[in-house]
Amino acid sequence: MAETILVVDDEETNRELLEAILTAAGYLVEQADGGPAALAQAKAQPPDLILLDLVMPGMNGFEVCQRLKEDPRTAAVPVIAVTALGAVQAKEWALTRGADDYLTKPFDPEELRARAQAMLKVRNIRQELDRTLAYLHELEAARHVRRRETLASLVAVAPPAPPPAPSVLVVDDEALTRDFYGGLLAEHGFQVATASHGAEALELARRHPVEVVILDIMMPGMSGLEVLERLRAKDPDLPVIMLTAHASSRNAIAALKLGAFDFIVKGLDHNLVVLAVHKALRHRRAALHQKQEVERLRNRIATLEAAHPER
Repeated sequence: MAETILVVDDEETNRELLEAILTAAGYLVEQADGGPAALAQAKAQPPDLILLDLVMPGMNGFEVCQRLKEDPRTAAVPVIAVTALGAVQAKEWALTRGADDYLTKPFDPEELRARAQAMLKVRNIRQELDRTLAYLHELEAARHVRRRETLASLVAVAPPAPPPAPSVLVVDDEALTRDFYGGLLAEHGFQVATASHGAEALELARRHPVEVVILDIMMPGMSGLEVLERLRAKDPDLPVIMLTAHASSRNAIAALKLGAFDFIVKGLDHNLVVLAVHKALRHRRAALHQKQEVERLRNRIATLEAAHPER
């Protein structure tokens, strides 16, 4: 069954254009001409994805996004905020109010399709993991398994050591760019490593744990796209944020299709860069936690079934 996308914009021309592009890509598209209509439609029948214009009369997109994320019925629906070109502050506000991604006007149809596909892929993975977790929890409960014992009885009284700082790898052939992003992220509490070319980046990622990568698309020798493919082949859950000189770059769109988590335009407001890294880090840790929990429950159930084969 085709996935449903709700397009929210007060301009009919914009809605029709978005619908035409998305329908041609195989999606079912619904329209809402403002905030109240969008909230009513989303709550009555949650779509798979929402494209939300931020600048609308009456209830603006920021308020709509915040209300969607506060409501349990719609909190899990990914939202792509649609903003005017260069409205950096608007993008930052949208991300802090719960938007999962953003798209700038005027948008490239290929970028629109790539971002929609990426958001829907993440949503589908989360839903599958949630279904697996629910099923495994039911099996565990059916066998009357006791809750996990408290860690307090197994560990020393001494307080645990603080967790290590999140690790970020910055890859760019220009030293000024490496120093800028490396210094910025270090100031915000990240542990930063840098690499000046693709081979060095791959070797660093192989030898040291990395949680997020910031990777320049245009580099001599091994291109950023090739490095991206190799990194994700080794670690499919590793979020890679691409650096590009232009928001509409074909390479940036190609990177999204190859699995890049996001891309950042060089020179963008530094707060937006830090937000993007935090979002990528949360995504990685949530995905790893869910996988570990699924594996733990599967092992637990296998142990129980082996101990009680007659049940």
